Amino acid sequence: MLDLPGRGEGRADALALPLPSTVAKQASASGLAPSLHGVGLAARVLAVTIGFVFLAMGLFYVTRLTAHREMLLHGKIGAVQTTVDAFGMAGPTPLPKDLPQKILNSVDVKWMAIETPAGRREFVTAGGPLESVESIVADDNSYLESMAATFHALFAAPGTVVKLSAPAQANEPAIEFAFDESTLIQSLRRVSYNFLTISLTIAAVVTCVLWAALWRMVLQPVRRLTSNIIAFGESPQDASRVIAPSGRGNEIGRAETALAVMQGSLAHELAQGKRLAELGMAVARINHDLRNILSAAQLISDRLATIPDPLAQRLAPRLVATLDRAIQFCQSTLTYGASRELPPSRRRFDLSELVSQVVESGMAEHDAAVDYNIDVPPRFCVYADPDHILRVLENLSRNAAQALMAKGASDERPKAIRFAAIRTDGLALIEISDTGPGFPPDQNERIFEPFHKSTSDVGAGLGLAIAADLVTRNGGAITLAPAKADDFYCGARFLIKLPTAEGARKSARVPSDARNSPPIIHVP
Repeated sequence: MLDLPGRGEGRADALALPLPSTVAKQASASGLAPSLHGVGLAARVLAVTIGFVFLAMGLFYVTRLTAHREMLLHGKIGAVQTTVDAFGMAGPTPLPKDLPQKILNSVDVKWMAIETPAGRREFVTAGGPLESVESIVADDNSYLESMAATFHALFAAPGTVVKLSAPAQANEPAIEFAFDESTLIQSLRRVSYNFLTISLTIAAVVTCVLWAALWRMVLQPVRRLTSNIIAFGESPQDASRVIAPSGRGNEIGRAETALAVMQGSLAHELAQGKRLAELGMAVARINHDLRNILSAAQLISDRLATIPDPLAQRLAPRLVATLDRAIQFCQSTLTYGASRELPPSRRRFDLSELVSQVVESGMAEHDAAVDYNIDVPPRFCVYADPDHILRVLENLSRNAAQALMAKGASDERPKAIRFAAIRTDGLALIEISDTGPGFPPDQNERIFEPFHKSTSDVGAGLGLAIAADLVTRNGGAITLAPAKADDFYCGARFLIKLPTAEGARKSARVPSDARNSPPIIHVP
């Protein structure tokens, strides 16, 4: 029995493929071709990595050197305050004559002033009071000013004298003193040298480790992707250049997988396009000679029609009609996928008569080797191009017969092909099934592709592709339905949906506002 599958969309395959040379030129023009000059991504990432590492180390160096100077200044203030408290220099009792000189020398101070409630006391080393010295107030500068003062002291000339003021604290007098910065400068330069040595070592290690990680995780996969894209763009029809995914679970791995699928599909389509171009060239070359041969055969068939033999009288009109279709087809040089192929001439016709012609041709070709069963009601009319549907049925019948003759029937059943048809929801549902081995499950999605040889190695592999294209252009759909194990015809099972005359009339009655520019269908 004929099963009713769920409604599916029609299949339409259109090939509009660029030539491989065009793809290569587009790839080169878009910048995929390698440049002979300029810096690559790896060099730029390395330069950026080194730059960021040195920037981080430089910021750390500035803050560390500024903190070291502040520590030295506070240490100097603490030493002076301790000395003042130890010798009572802020008290009212005057010190011995030579003691202030020794005290100043012990703390490496050239001048000192102590501000107390009782008054101001100054102590000066030999050489008299100091003039035009730079003044520094402890804890009175911003962080930026402290950094500027640090680098000013780092590059100051030896022997520079500065005056440092320490604000008064609880129970402590305010102290000002002048000292030679030579010791401070030497300490800052020593810290700078040590820090430079350590920072260069750390920067080298961090740069190497970071660069190795970036190279392993990012740059190497990206370079592999880029090289593959360039190589594939040079010869996109070469399937061996399709990238092999690395199996990574990150974004680069997913990009490799998507690229492999895209490249494989493009290579497959380009190979089909090349074969279609070769096929079109071959058709153009043989068209003229084949048309002349068919014209001569038509003249002979016209003579056969005059023979009084009953069999000749019955077969001659059919032979003439077949030759007429062949000549018309050859003259128009129609090829699969051609953009200028004429639209189908759709009209109402009896499907049962068409099936009878296909069965009679098949029985004449295979004698009694294949049984044909017609389960199509009489006067079963469909609305399509009869020439197109005849080609579809002939292709499917011929493929089924070739498979049965080459591989035999399954489960020791007789070699048989069945044609069945029913009407449902304004559509004609046609089934062509056989008792052959059917199709492997992995080929179900590819059998309608051009050049896919599904039944045998003989032929170009265009039969099912042409059948699918013709059915689609007539407003129908063709699918490979799953075979039923309990059905006698359990081999290949094709289902074709075609519009009927009643369905065409209903489509013609649809209001214009429910369509976008609807065609007007005239049903005879």
